Amino acid sequence: MPNSLLNKAALWPSITTSIMIFISIPVMASLSGDTDERNNLASSSLISLPNSETNSFSINWQWTDKEGKNLKIKSFFDTDIVETSLLDSYKLSFSLSYPIKAIHTYLTPRLEFAIERINFYTPDEQDKITNIKYAFTNKDESNSSQLFWQAYNQYQNDAFYHLKITPCVHPDDEDLPCVRPNYSQLFYEYRAYLKDIAAQLAKQQSFTTAVKNAQHWVYAIPDRKEHDDSFFSPISVLKTNEADSDEKVLLLATLISQLAPEYELFMLYPSDSIGSVSPVWLTIDSRSGVEGQKIIINQNQYTVISGSKIKLDKILSSNTKLISESLY
Repeated sequence: MPNSLLNKAALWPSITTSIMIFISIPVMASLSGDTDERNNLASSSLISLPNSETNSFSINWQWTDKEGKNLKIKSFFDTDIVETSLLDSYKLSFSLSYPIKAIHTYLTPRLEFAIERINFYTPDEQDKITNIKYAFTNKDESNSSQLFWQAYNQYQNDAFYHLKITPCVHPDDEDLPCVRPNYSQLFYEYRAYLKDIAAQLAKQQSFTTAVKNAQHWVYAIPDRKEHDDSFFSPISVLKTNEADSDEKVLLLATLISQLAPEYELFMLYPSDSIGSVSPVWLTIDSRSGVEGQKIIINQNQYTVISGSKIKLDKILSSNTKLISESLY
C-alpha cells in the first residue's frame, strides 16, 4: 500500500529580513475594505480573480443519476455572503502573489502602534524605539526590544490568520517566501454556507449514494486553468461556475464532512507545489465504505475520492513526496 509523507510547514527562514526590505514602502490600503485597491488588483495581469460583482445569486442544478433518478440541488446566497467570499478571494489571491507585501501591509500599522505604546510606558532614562527599522536592527535584551518582538510574533500569527494563508517551505529554495491557502481554516469557515446543499444531498437514498452525487455535482463544474497565485473561495466557485483542482476539493470536502462528520478527511498533494496547490486529491477514512483507490496516511487507510487516479499513480511510482493535510 503506498504511503504519503507529511511535510510539516514552517515559516521561511528569512521572513523577518524580507519584511525589513519593505519597511520603507508606504502601507497599502486595507484589502478588506478599500474599493480602489480591489479594482487595482482586478486589473492586474498577474492575478486571476473572480467576478467582482457582489450581487446575490441562486443555483438550481438538475441531473439524472446512473439509476435514472432525477436529482435537484438548489440554494440561494445573499449579498453579504457573496461579499465575504469575494473579499476572501481577493485577499488570498493577493497574498499568494505577493506574500511579503501582504504580510507587511497587515503588520506595519500594528507594529507602529505597538512601538507608540511601548515608548509611552518606557521610562525616559531608558532607550526608546525610534522607528520600525530601529526595532528590527537593534534587537537586544532591553524591555522595549523584548516587548516589540513579542508584539511582532503575535501580529505575524494574526497576519496569517487574517489573510487565510499558511507558511510552507519553498521547494526550490528554503529562503524564498512560500505560502498556501489555509485550507483547514477555509473549510471550517465555509461549511456553514453550504449546509443547505449538504442537507439536500443527505436526503438521497444512502450515504454512499449521497457521496457519489456530491462528487458528480462538484466535478461537473467546468475546470478553471490551474493557478498557483490565486484561489477562489467555495461561494466564488459557485458564482463563477468554474474551479481548479484544490478549489473543487475544498468545495467537495465541505459537503462530504456534513454527510459523514465522523470520518476524517485529508487533502493530498505533491510537496513541490506552491501557492494554490495542484494536483490535489481528497481522501476519506476507508471505514466510511466509500469506493476508491486506497492509500496509507499516518499508518491508517484512506480512500481517494477525487482527482485523477492516473496522476496519483504516476506520482506514487516516481517516489515524489506527498503532503497530507488534515481538514478536520
